[in-house]
Amino acid sequence: MKKTLAFVLVLVLVLGLFAGCGAKETEVYEFTLSMHDPKTTPNAIYMQSWIDKVYEVTEGKVKITLYDNSTLSAATDIGVKVAEGAVDIGWLYTSYYAGQFPLADVINLPFQGFGDPIVSTNVLWDLYGEYDKMQEEWGDYKLLMLYGNPGMMFASADAPITSVADLKGRSMRCPAGAITDLLTTWGANPIPMPPPEVYESIEKGVISGYIFEPSGITNFSLEEVTSYYTDLPMYDGPFALIMNMDQWNSLPKELQDAIDSISGKEASLGAAQAFADAVNVARDDIVAAGGEFVTVSDEAKAEFAVAADEYAAKWSQQQSVDGFDAAAFLAKAKELAVSYGG
Repeated sequence: MKKTLAFVLVLVLVLGLFAGCGAKETEVYEFTLSMHDPKTTPNAIYMQSWIDKVYEVTEGKVKITLYDNSTLSAATDIGVKVAEGAVDIGWLYTSYYAGQFPLADVINLPFQGFGDPIVSTNVLWDLYGEYDKMQEEWGDYKLLMLYGNPGMMFASADAPITSVADLKGRSMRCPAGAITDLLTTWGANPIPMPPPEVYESIEKGVISGYIFEPSGITNFSLEEVTSYYTDLPMYDGPFALIMNMDQWNSLPKELQDAIDSISGKEASLGAAQAFADAVNVARDDIVAAGGEFVTVSDEAKAEFAVAADEYAAKWSQQQSVDGFDAAAFLAKAKELAVSYGG
């Protein structure tokens, strides 16, 4: 009787162990991903393709649902919401977080050689791999992607912008960061504003122009209320795909490894390429809507560059703290950009 009871107890324990293993192996992890772009944009389409790959490489154990058009979080809040866990994964534009990602924002410095998304993405990942201080900027998150957008340029509703003088007194929508200070230096009135608010602001006369990249213009139908586009890519804006660290750490290592295998630099370059491919389509759509691309003389470019170079020097001084040489960091970024064809 005792032997039978012992056998039954062992059998129960073994079956329980197998049942527990089976539950763990079949557990599905579900996460949210928030973007401020609409689902139909190249950025969101690329992100959905990455989500599909995550599902594939994790054999269905990680499911991510994309929420577009700021339905879960405004672009200006996503960093906080991901850090706090209100959103699991977020698409973050660093220019909305002035001072929080200063080293990634090196490609945000106008007229310093950053105007191509592929070049800037390579630069960002090389710098990220070399500088611990840059890695520390992202320490609150699991960094899944980091890449640059196409070159940002002036656009206006009423008159072309081809010189510093054309900016005098003009109210211009812009992201936060370096360009805000430079617009002030050039005599304009900068108004930081997320993309979904730009269309109505132009219609109401709150602004007469803005700074954006071509596909962003068509993503939000701004070609309908804009007439002139300055063919002068000034800088790239860094985008990142970030994940809440607690949620990331909730995943078994094999699932983390699977996601890492389709993220990082290669995925970032894919996102940058999707951005770049969208530019030519956007330019065609802008012209079809009656938009005019205008050029800038070498003399005017030099005038823009004077203030931009002064700002870059000031930026280097501000970021050179605790023994960090930001001037050397900027020089390295510019050297890398040249090496990648920038």
